[in-house]
Amino acid sequence: MVKQVLMYTIICNCCGRDACKGEEHSCWSDPDFVADGAKESGWHIEDKDDKHYCPDCFTWDDNDNLVIKKRQ
Repeated sequence: MVKQVLMYTIICNCCGRDACKGEEHSCWSDPDFVADGAKESGWHIEDKDDKHYCPDCFTWDDNDNLVIKKRQ
């Protein structure tokens, strides 16, 4: 039997990178699990704005302000 299931991953809002690509799991059944895994891998998660940035797409300035790199 084939059954459709709902699974989650995180995509970078800047470059489109998938947080699960190349990882042990390709997706998760719980959105909190994928967010926790992404954070452990250096991703920045903005819960209130539902924005997610991979480690290549953001940095912090000298005043600890988030700086999002421009899309290429």
